[in-house]
Order: sequence, then C-alpha cells, then structure tokens
Amino acid sequence: MRIAIAGLSHETHTFLPDKTGLPSFDEDAVRGQDIISTYRPTNSSIGGFIQVCEPAGVELVPIVYSAGGVAGTVKDEVYDKYVGEICAGLAAVADSIDAVLLSLHGAMVTESRQDTETHILKDVRKAVGYDIPIMVALDLHGNLDPAILTKATAIFGYQSSPHVDSGETGRRAARAMLDCLAGKTKPVTAMAKPGLVVPSLYSATTVSPGKDIIDRLRQWEGKPRVIDVSFFFGFAWSDVHQLGVSAVAVTDNAPELARVIVDDLAAFAWERRERLTHGPDLYSVEDGVALAIRKGRTAKKPICVLDHSDRLNDTTFVLHELLRQNAQDAAMPLLYDPEAARACLAAGQGNQVDVLAGGKSSPQAGGPVRLKGRVEWAGEKKYMGTGPMSYGKEQDLGLCAVVQAGGVWVQLVSHPTSLIDEDPITQFGRKTGDFKVIVSKSKTHFRAVYEKVAEEIITVDAPAYSPADLSVFDYKNVPRGVYPITRK
Repeated sequence: MRIAIAGLSHETHTFLPDKTGLPSFDEDAVRGQDIISTYRPTNSSIGGFIQVCEPAGVELVPIVYSAGGVAGTVKDEVYDKYVGEICAGLAAVADSIDAVLLSLHGAMVTESRQDTETHILKDVRKAVGYDIPIMVALDLHGNLDPAILTKATAIFGYQSSPHVDSGETGRRAARAMLDCLAGKTKPVTAMAKPGLVVPSLYSATTVSPGKDIIDRLRQWEGKPRVIDVSFFFGFAWSDVHQLGVSAVAVTDNAPELARVIVDDLAAFAWERRERLTHGPDLYSVEDGVALAIRKGRTAKKPICVLDHSDRLNDTTFVLHELLRQNAQDAAMPLLYDPEAARACLAAGQGNQVDVLAGGKSSPQAGGPVRLKGRVEWAGEKKYMGTGPMSYGKEQDLGLCAVVQAGGVWVQLVSHPTSLIDEDPITQFGRKTGDFKVIVSKSKTHFRAVYEKVAEEIITVDAPAYSPADLSVFDYKNVPRGVYPITRK
C-alpha cells in the first residue's frame, strides 16, 4: 500500500497591512524523504500520519510540506509554487498510489482565493483523479466552505485549543484512511454552519464556553457508525465568504446520522453565541497591568497577562504600561524586533543599551518603547521544543537579545512567535518562577502550560490587530446575518 503525504498551511489575517510572500514558506519547506525524518517525532499532523502509517507497513510517498505562520494575505506566487509542486509530485505517482493524506490549515487566504483549501483540493483531484480517497487534517481555526466536502473524502480538525492534539488529529485521519482502504468503512461527511464568528480568545477548549462544545462533541464519539467529529471555531480576522464556525461529522455510510450530529453541534453553539463572542473579564491595558502587578506581590506563582490582540508579536501597549507602572520581576518574552536585537548585539552582552524596541509594524502597534538597561544576552538562538505543542520541532528565534530594563526582562527576537510554553524563558537560563508577572500574546495556546505555571491569567484587550470587538473591522465579503458581524 502506498500513500502520498503533503501539505501547505497558513492562518491568514486579511486585515494585516503586509502580504505574506515566498520567503515565509521557503525557509520552512521540507521535501521528499526529509519530511519523514523531520516530522516523525513531532506533535504535528504530518507526524501523526507517519506514526500510524509506518507501523502498518504503508509505503509513504512524501511530496512537500510548508507552513507560513500567521500573517497577512498570502501572495498568489506562494500558491502557484507550492500547490504546483504538490500537484506535480502527485501526478507523477498517481498511477501507483492508493490514497493521499494532506495537512492543511483551513484559514489560508491568497490574493485571488478566499477559500484556498477547497482550491487546493480541486487541483489535487485534477492530479490524482476521483478514484482514490483523500483525507485532510485541519486546524481548529479553519473557516470552511461545504464545497470542500465535494473534493475531500473526509476532513478532520484539531479538537483542542491549545493545539496539543495536532499529532492525534493526523493519527485520526490516518487510521480512518487505513480502515477505508481496507474496506472496513465507507466514509461520508456532513457540515453545518450556524452563521457564527468566534474571536480566537473565546475558542479555548480548556475553559467554558469552548470546553462545553468539545464536551458535547465527545458525546457523539464512539457511537455506532460514527468515525469522527470535529468542531471548527473559525478564524475571525479573515474577510471571506465562508467565515465562521463549522460542525463536521464523518460516519460510516450513514449520511442521515452525520447530518443529525452536525445540526446538533451547530445549534448548541448558536445557543451560546453571546458567551462565544462577548466574554467577561476583559481589562483595559492600564487596569489589567495594575491588577497583575498588585496580585503578583503576594502570589505564590507568576501572574500571566494575556495580550491576546497582538498578531505580529510586536505591539507595545503592555510593555509601555509595565515600564510606566514600574513593574518589578516582570517578563516580556518574544517581542519581535530584529533591528533592536541587532543594536543589542552591537552594544555587547553585559553592556548598557538605549534602544527603541517593538511597535514598528504599523501605526496600530503602539509605537516603539525606549528600553534603557543592561544587555543580558545577545546572539543567534535555536533549540528543540519541549512543550506540548512544540515537542520535537526546532525552534528558531533568529538573532535575539535580552535586556533588563528596570524591573522588566525584555526578550527581543528576529522570528515572530508567541509564548506557548516555558522554553523561551528557560532556554535563556531563567525560570518562570523567577517572575511575578509574565506576558503572553498567544490567545489560547499558552494555556497548555500557563494554566499550571500561573496563579492567575489576566486578559487585557489592547487596541491592536485582533481585538475581541469585531465591530472595528470593515468586513466586505461576509454574508449579512453572520453573528456578530455588522456590515457597514
């Protein structure tokens, strides 16, 4: 048995000012047999494919996989290059493969394609035909159009945000594929979209209301003829016609059952639409930072300040407040600013520096902050991730520096990423317990670790790229009536 594997992933924020071009994908791309060795030990969908297929004696035919991160609209040149490469590779082996497993995202948008994943499936079908099954692993934050089901045999979404189950999602898809190829099942898939948009902040599945939806999903799993159930919370900051949550069920030749399941989940989510879009306990930056500093003085563990609205990891609203309020033993990890990092390297480790840091991506970023302090560390930094989401994957921060500015430990990096585990702190010789306040810009993924590390999580709603209030965006492609979008 031979199964081809490939993928292309990007979470596209269409309201960001800059477009995403080839460099973001080229530096991440892995091809051919290198995919097997690179991803076999990782907690990723591709890793999950490999972990199920290899022990089953499947001969894997890896083509190419690349992920371009989370950023602005993807240039068409990326689609042309990578989907072209996937399809050419599949066409070359189409007569000798039995199936295709794809790792996509679900919220990729290019200059000329709103529903990019369906376009990818269409092109893949042109390469391999309709006689072999294609199954797809997708991110929980995908914005899906039911049209994708006309091209994919079945789709499978992460069931956790934080995405600690990326590998398990790949394994779910691969196990379903093997059962299908063995003639044990005949997958049919249904989707329901209740017309609801959920800001990522409220998609966390470790706490209500997101947890309630996954608990409801679990009630359907394991029932006779149910192969798989997913709930996609969507990606709110994307102006596309298919924006919004989607319930998906895969059954064994039971289309009526699949429809009952997705309708139930869609109705369940719709009933909770207020809590899924307007959650409590959102603080202004000034009030949230003040509260964190105050609680941090007596807390036994760090207080985590969640700066959820930053998508480029360079906004400075929280850093401004930490310095203005004279915070002590506070950490601001992973602030994106290659220019400031280079200045720190030039100043030299152990020396004083006076540098403008962060807030440079656009006027929405809050403006640079003047950092005056001691350079604690400067240089290139790569390491293997140890956290539940990053395990086994190389983490490359690029040229980075650590500045101790008064009572605030500021880490400047050249590759944008968010704090989702303890590695960005421990890799620099510190412990999370050293700090009274730690800032994360991660939305939900940090919860896999920081719900245990932190004594409390305080969420601030900064006026940056992805605030919880969606009314600030001018959606033009979203159909009228999708809650809570108000078309201007």
